[in-house]
Amino acid sequence: MKDSIRMSGVFSKEDKSGFKKGVTLWDWAILFTLILLSTLSLYAVYHRHRRANYVWISVEGKTLGFYPLNKDRVIKAKGPIGTTVITIHNGQAAITAAPCPHKFCQRMGPIPRHGDVMVCIPNRIIVEVKRRKGRETDAISR
Repeated sequence: MKDSIRMSGVFSKEDKSGFKKGVTLWDWAILFTLILLSTLSLYAVYHRHRRANYVWISVEGKTLGFYPLNKDRVIKAKGPIGTTVITIHNGQAAITAAPCPHKFCQRMGPIPRHGDVMVCIPNRIIVEVKRRKGRETDAISR
């Protein structure tokens, strides 16, 4: 009866065919390699989209202008409820003053990366950071 019961470890068990099943050193190496490659690819994608050159500002659906991120400046955008102040400093854009009651747009803080967007809904102002000048199409619907 002692022969029928084998004392094997948790990570390696023998099945009916005689092969050992369980986690081996090669399994751990493959798992570690996959995790490392996934982490490196996420890091590369994040830093590829990070660099931006311009800020696009829109008021009530009309383009107010494109402004370079490498030059510090203060832009005043007049909306339906008052003037919103957008500050460009150190390659980032931020709404620093807004006439809206809750000031959510101000609390968002500066946006530095391509694709980052701030919106002041009551004043109908959109601030978006882009890599290049011009409107980019996100989607087309019919």
